[in-house]
Amino acid sequence: MGLEAESEVRVGHDSHHAHALLESRELTLRGAFKKTLPIAELKDPRVVNHELLFEHNGLAYALALPEGQAAKWLKKLTTEPPSLAQKLGVDAGHRALVWGQIGDGPLNDALINAVTTDPACAALSIVVALTPADLNAGLAEVTQRLPHAPIWIVYPKGATSSLPESAVRTHMRALNFIDSKTCAVSDTLTATRFSSRKPK
Repeated sequence: MGLEAESEVRVGHDSHHAHALLESRELTLRGAFKKTLPIAELKDPRVVNHELLFEHNGLAYALALPEGQAAKWLKKLTTEPPSLAQKLGVDAGHRALVWGQIGDGPLNDALINAVTTDPACAALSIVVALTPADLNAGLAEVTQRLPHAPIWIVYPKGATSSLPESAVRTHMRALNFIDSKTCAVSDTLTATRFSSRKPK
């Protein structure tokens, strides 16, 4: 989740009003002054009074933020975003039962030392589905082998996806699953986490 605020922005000796949005990888300034700044390129971030100060490409920036907000923005700016493995909740002690081909580089890296073929050792399931047929086949297997654990469905992202997000959610909800979290996997894949809906 990003942080946003109305801000007075000083760039060098010039001052502008802007709507500032700080997300995990970039700081976006909108309004009369428009700029998108990759966080990795911001130098020497610090707080002085209510201002967030930093340098970018040799220019000094100062964002005047609402009282009490500058420290929060600095913390988000300087905290490393969680890895894909952390987002998925997998590691050597929390392994995944995986169905499908893990050909995607970031997903492959996230699952190193975190995959098991033994349901008794699995904390969750991951189904890599590129088509509706993949989704059906993967679900049939993992729900039989690990019926009560959370399931991550990994599927292609974008408007031309062969398995759109809306289709995944509709299919899973029809099977009495509820979605609880979504995360980007790579430039081409995204993932949504589902759990069995508890009876009322």
